[in-house]
Amino acid sequence: MTAGAFQLRGANDCLGMKIITIISLLSVLCFVERSSAQTQSGCPVLASLATSKKVFDDGSEHIVIWFSNLGTKSIRGVQFELFMLDGVGNRYPASQRYVATADFPPFIKPNTGDVVDYPTDAEKQHFGADWQNIAGVEVRVTRVMFKDNSVWIPAKGQFCKAVFMNGDYDSALKKWQDAVDKKLEQEKKKANGQPQK
Repeated sequence: MTAGAFQLRGANDCLGMKIITIISLLSVLCFVERSSAQTQSGCPVLASLATSKKVFDDGSEHIVIWFSNLGTKSIRGVQFELFMLDGVGNRYPASQRYVATADFPPFIKPNTGDVVDYPTDAEKQHFGADWQNIAGVEVRVTRVMFKDNSVWIPAKGQFCKAVFMNGDYDSALKKWQDAVDKKLEQEKKKANGQPQK
């Protein structure tokens, strides 16, 4: 993925475990998203988790979007339209649309997902002093390009959206990471022939 996404490439054991962990986490996210997708029928992609203000270790602030491919085709790219939310749910259009592209095969396969991040510099400039009031983000999927180069856009009146509050991000991510850790431990025990709980 481009636009600051986490890269899932490498060959050493440590990176391999990170890849397995991320893939497992994305599988959990896809499962959770599938269960809530009933209300958004026909959406091939949905955001699973997002925040408009994630501070990275280097002190920089980013918009982070985890998303799931709920469709039947591999995805080449996704366009997101964002609305920033204040503490009482008022919506404000973001300064731009955001695009995530898979720049290497096998692209984003069905029942998997990915994560992208974008610096908040443009949004801070767009909102000025009001940026301090932003407490969440609504993520809408507005366009999907598939591996076969076909394009999906929502039908008139269809909204493939999810709403996230920034204060919930870290706890939701930890919850999913705990589920992944538990699943990996069970798989490790199964591979070693140990009984599972």
